[in-house]
Amino acid sequence: LSRSCALTGSPRRSDLKRLAAYAKDPLDKSALMRMASKEGKEEYKDKVVGGHVGFVDVISKLCPSISMTLEHFIGVCPRLLPRYYTISSSSAVHPDSIHLTVAVTQTTKRDGGVYMGVCSSHLANMKEGGTVSVFCRDSSFRLPADSARPIVLIGPGTGVAPMRALLQERSHQSLHLGLPVGENVLYFGCKRPDQDYIYRDELAKFKKDGVLGELRVAFSREGERKVYVQHLLAQNSAETYNLIHEEKASVYVCGGTKMGHDVSDALRSIVSEEGKMSGDEARSYLDGM
Repeated sequence: LSRSCALTGSPRRSDLKRLAAYAKDPLDKSALMRMASKEGKEEYKDKVVGGHVGFVDVISKLCPSISMTLEHFIGVCPRLLPRYYTISSSSAVHPDSIHLTVAVTQTTKRDGGVYMGVCSSHLANMKEGGTVSVFCRDSSFRLPADSARPIVLIGPGTGVAPMRALLQERSHQSLHLGLPVGENVLYFGCKRPDQDYIYRDELAKFKKDGVLGELRVAFSREGERKVYVQHLLAQNSAETYNLIHEEKASVYVCGGTKMGHDVSDALRSIVSEEGKMSGDEARSYLDGM
């Protein structure tokens, strides 16, 4: 079941409606139907999503009067969907293997229990030599056809995964193929330098070898003020605009949704201020890149 069914993920409202048919207690049935309704949307968000209540939790804790056969359980429980990770290595440098950069998802639930990410915890607990089913799909992250074109990489946390792969590729182009390679600038972010500065030695080597022109790291828990990658972009406003506008640099961003919005806002402000454009003009300019 654990390989096919989403046992720990929060059920959808439509799933709650289906589960209600198996509730023996009228109060359980009523609660499930209420949260499945349009009027109970906020209650559903608070109790189920906000409380990290999984599908099995609904049956065993939230509404324990639910009773069904294994056949019906399999029919009602959502399928376990694949998890997507960006490959963090270059096939030119590592032709016989792929590298992943995975942070184990771990959240304390309201009831004191711990929610563990299904795939990340599974990978973390695997033994050397173990196997896992995988498939690959095309990536939207591709280096410029012209190797001399600069690139600006923005990837805090595990968002550095594709940036590492791109830097390995640029290193291969420069040091092994002898191609002219444009400037590479990386904006990375983590909490503290001694806690979660992943790939620190490798990034330092890229810098030493001249592959990485600028390595700018934001530490969000190091000082009194939280510093994120968008703050470092703003501090280097003129240089960033010159790379984008004059040198036609390609910009790559990877990370959480909020970070993506914050970086987009920072880039829009940079283009607006440095390029003397209105907000709408700056937005159109970036959309056209």
